[in-house]
Formats: sequence, C-alpha cells, structure tokens
Amino acid sequence: MRILFAGTPEVGLPVAEFLASELVGVLTRPDAQVGRGRELRPSPVAQWAHRRSVETYKTSKSTPELIEWLTEKEPDIGVVVAYGALLPSEVLSIPRHGWLNIHFSLLPQLRGAAPVQRAILNGDEITGVTIFQLDDGMDTGPIYGSVTREIGARETSDDLLRALTLQSIPLLGDVLKGIGDGSLRSHAQDSQGASYAPKISKDEHRIFWDRPAHAIARQVRAFHPLAFASFRGERIAVLEAVRSDLHPELSLGEILVEANKLYLGCAFGSVEICRLRPAGKSEMSAADWLRGARISQGERFE
Repeated sequence: MRILFAGTPEVGLPVAEFLASELVGVLTRPDAQVGRGRELRPSPVAQWAHRRSVETYKTSKSTPELIEWLTEKEPDIGVVVAYGALLPSEVLSIPRHGWLNIHFSLLPQLRGAAPVQRAILNGDEITGVTIFQLDDGMDTGPIYGSVTREIGARETSDDLLRALTLQSIPLLGDVLKGIGDGSLRSHAQDSQGASYAPKISKDEHRIFWDRPAHAIARQVRAFHPLAFASFRGERIAVLEAVRSDLHPELSLGEILVEANKLYLGCAFGSVEICRLRPAGKSEMSAADWLRGARISQGERFE
C-alpha cells in the first residue's frame, strides 16, 4: 500500500519505522523553538524522515499547497499518531481508504488530547489502544480494532505511552492487511459510553498538598517529569512519589525525614517522595537530596 504518515513527537517513531517501506510521504508540524536557548528545531518525526530520506511536508493547517502535495502522492491510506492538529475534511478525503488514527485509549472512553495522562489521574486499572478511521469529529470515527493493557501501579505516563505505542504496531499491521484485502470492516462507536481527556494545562503540574495522598501520587505519575512544588522559594520537580499510610500527623507539606526517607504531609496521610530534581540540577534520589538539603524541623514544601 501507498501510505502517508502524520505525526510530530517521538511517540510516533516506532510506528513510522514499522511503515517505512511503504511510506510515500510524512506530514508533520513546523519546526518549533525548544530548550532554554529557544533554538528552532524540527520535530522528532521530521528528523526521522530526513534520516530515512522520506519526503516531508511541515504545516499546522490546510492550504492549497498541502492538498496538492498530498494528492500527488496518490496514497491508499494515511496513518496518524499524535500529529497535533485536526485534519480537515478536504485532507481526510484524499487517501483511497481515508486516514487511520492510533488513539491511546479504549474508545469511546477518553476521547481527546491526553488520554494516557487522564487514565492515570482517574486511577484507571485498564486502558488500551484503538485504531479508528478519522472523521470530522474529535475521535468519533468508526473503529477497526483495539487491544487492552493493564496500567502498572507505579507506571508513569511516558512509560505507559511507550508501551502502548509498541502494542499498537501488531494491531496496525492486522488492520492494514484487513483493509487491503477487504476482509475487515469498521464498526461505529457507541457515544453513550463516551468520556473525554482534555489537553493538559501547565497549571495542573503544580502539586497542592491539601489533596489526598493517592491523588498526588497519580499526579506525579501522570505528568512525569513535570509535576512540581517549591522548597525554600525554588521550584523542585517531583519525579516519583508513592502513597504512604505512615505519619498522618504531618501538616500539609510538612517534611519528615525517617531512615533516609522523605515524607510530606497531605490530606488523609502522607506521600513518600522517592526521586526529585531541584532547579538547575540533575535528577536524584530523595536520600541524595536530603544529604545536601540539611532539613530543619518544621520546614515544608509549598
């Protein structure tokens, strides 16, 4: 089959590699400023396509030039993984079999931009991958197939996303084969069971210690490595935290050091901070951080 691939971040690379021998073009978003120096850099998918000598078109919106470029490719089908923008109807209609989207939830649950993070925040025990045909709605198109996966008790969103991406590849192979030989048909989603996973805002990264311990532990896993608090007026990234039933006497954000372990008070108990990253420093264990921090009694995270 003649396949187009649309994607932007690193998560799409295993799928792009799987499709490489049949790709006729890659669609990705424009170069973006990254890092402290705000250097303009191609997306991970654009960099991969350059290394693989796959023709690439960079855009975040539909234009006559894009339509012409896509049409010239004479694609049989398109595959989307985290492209980062909705494809309009004039783009969706170009491939002979339309566009497939790999979505990291069991649709119609968790439609939207952040299904992996929201699944962890919700405390879901099961998630999965759905491959469906794009239409004009938000993750509403007919489904070709899905696979399920348990969410590990300490699994972070980036760990889970990587695992789901790899799990999607055999499913994608089966779906493409079934569409190609006509043996596979899609089925409509049941919108009565729909739920939504809106885009993550930066405000959600901040840890508030008046929340229950289980909610804070989920927040750290869901937003890894971006969840943060402040200590002595400086930002500190919290990279791993687990719920603890110890020390319910601690006030909100209050620090307790016990046997080289770091406990913080929160609603209904405490959390143990296992790994963190102070501002301007590398990731470290809580024990290593404690050796340099010299905690005084009564100090707290804000």
